[in-house]
Amino acid sequence: MPSLFPFCFFFALNFLSLFFGSVYECASSLFFVLVVARGMLDEVQLREFYEFVYPVELVTQWLSYDFSAAEKTADMTSAAPSPPVLEDVVKKEQRNIAAEGYLARREFCFTLLGDIFSRFRSYSTSAELRRDLIRCFPEKIDVGAVYTIRPNQKQSASSILPLERELVFDIDMSDYDSVRSCCSGKSICSYCWTWMACAAHVLRRILEEDFGFRHILPVFSGRRGIHLWVCDRRACKLHDDERSALVGYLTVVVPKASRQVVVAEFVNGKPIHPTIRRVQRDVIDPAFTRLFLESSESNPNSVLHPKGASVVYSAIVAALKMGSRRDVEQRFTQQVPFEEGNVLDWAYVIRALGDAAENVTAAAQILLMYPRLDEHVTTRRDHLLKLPFCVHPGTASLCCPLEWDDVVSFNPLTDAPKLQEMLLNRHMDSKWLQPLKRMLEEMSLDVMEER
Repeated sequence: MPSLFPFCFFFALNFLSLFFGSVYECASSLFFVLVVARGMLDEVQLREFYEFVYPVELVTQWLSYDFSAAEKTADMTSAAPSPPVLEDVVKKEQRNIAAEGYLARREFCFTLLGDIFSRFRSYSTSAELRRDLIRCFPEKIDVGAVYTIRPNQKQSASSILPLERELVFDIDMSDYDSVRSCCSGKSICSYCWTWMACAAHVLRRILEEDFGFRHILPVFSGRRGIHLWVCDRRACKLHDDERSALVGYLTVVVPKASRQVVVAEFVNGKPIHPTIRRVQRDVIDPAFTRLFLESSESNPNSVLHPKGASVVYSAIVAALKMGSRRDVEQRFTQQVPFEEGNVLDWAYVIRALGDAAENVTAAAQILLMYPRLDEHVTTRRDHLLKLPFCVHPGTASLCCPLEWDDVVSFNPLTDAPKLQEMLLNRHMDSKWLQPLKRMLEEMSLDVMEER
């Protein structure tokens, strides 16, 4: 049994802070940081989290697409709820049975303390799942596809195939290391979150406007990324080759590859696909402006900071080389002879680009800001992805759903709830539950979403 000393010490510090103020608050916070840094998401904390905090019922309602609770909420909020009809009661019971079967064929994967991987777990009800969570206390839960049979019976079956899974996108901040100057690797800050918010909104626009998907849930990964869960029934039923085709449609910039035809077309003034033109104008340009142009020199990404200036200058030159406007490239490199340690006067950059300024800066923005996708996460139905509401073992931050209106302003360092806070309160703030609840309520009113 792990020592209870860390928690006893932590509670003592918080009690003393009531009388002695911020000194003990600081000591308390410092102690918790040290606990997390040592990787002490131990058995006691995890058992308590899964028993009292983790929203198992909501998660299983979602993963089984059991809309009965959402329908009840919608009925309660309607002006004049209609009395139950026998036929409706029977249909609802049939749907509940179908939802249990759907959930039972869903794969769960636990990562136990010590990096022990336990795949192909299966649960019929939320009670079953909660019991196993408390018993096994995983430090991470992944979820996968809905299979032809229960995943835990795969040893006795001749074949087991993935049938359905949400269309998911995993955007990781480390994929932008070549263009961000504020952080690198596992680190993230409020500045570089701009890339995550921009990528999420670009994907949302394209998925909604070009593919007609309506039920898209953004989720902070708990450390440095963002996941998008497209939950429409039509999206869940896509085959792997259809998912690959969709990713091919979305992919414009591929790091370490030369699939950047769109960049050349921007530079050359060629007609651009209306979708790309739209997201560049409405989403990418404002994000680029906030991150590189309007921020102060204290932001390493700013063109007023040598690091940020070098990144933007390199992107402009790279875009020009991908295009065929050699006249513009020659004029720009002559008029803006950039050296290490320089900063950029943006107005002068625009003048140096002349009549190509709008197209070239748009191309540079695409190189710097367009979503960089982990294709395998999206294209393979049997791929696992972290389940929302887990606690990230490296940060003790919640992997939490977000409201779309809050994605841009979200601060990954300060806004996501910490394990410490949730255990003290013995509950999870409804703010983090509401995005998923709202999506399920909307889906319950959509006849196309019945499973």
